[in-house]
Amino acid sequence: MRYAKGHKTETRGRILRAAARRFREQGFLGAGVDDVMREAGLTAGGFYAHFDSKHALLREVLAHALRQTREGLFAGLDDVRGLAWLREVVRRYLSRAHRDDAAEGCALPALGAEVGRMGGEARKTFEAHLRDLIAEVENKAPASATLDPRDRALGTLALFAGSLMLSRAVADRALADRILLASRRLALAGLEEEPPSREKKP
Repeated sequence: MRYAKGHKTETRGRILRAAARRFREQGFLGAGVDDVMREAGLTAGGFYAHFDSKHALLREVLAHALRQTREGLFAGLDDVRGLAWLREVVRRYLSRAHRDDAAEGCALPALGAEVGRMGGEARKTFEAHLRDLIAEVENKAPASATLDPRDRALGTLALFAGSLMLSRAVADRALADRILLASRRLALAGLEEEPPSREKKP
């Protein structure tokens, strides 16, 4: 049977998108090739026509998922900088909607721990895209007299990933929400504009 031009590319894309959802939701070890192919609406036997191994798939998933995170997190903010930019990025990332949609969310909290234990090419891919995120935050976040821009970027992204991971991990919904709220406050601590001072009446 002959397939239309572009069929293989389209099928590969379906597998990649399905794997990105499954890996973020279930973890790399938790989601098998059969799960991924079923998610993509394909038979498991066709997997190796597109990827040499599950680890090869992971490298591409990381690149795809972290690009998605970068594009979604910063969408529409090209002309925004400083505190307004950071406030909006914090609002988007540390949200209940993001926390509750692991399958479509950021790969940093979903896959970071597993990638750290793997090493090799997956780790290099993860680091390369993390560096892109760091550079964006470093370039756009507000200046501070007490914190180096690079340190702010590193700390902010670490806060993002850790907060989302913890908020997803606890069973108590009120605690999960409090983690997000506290993290939003901490991410902006010392940066919010001071309210106008009130002069004392004589």
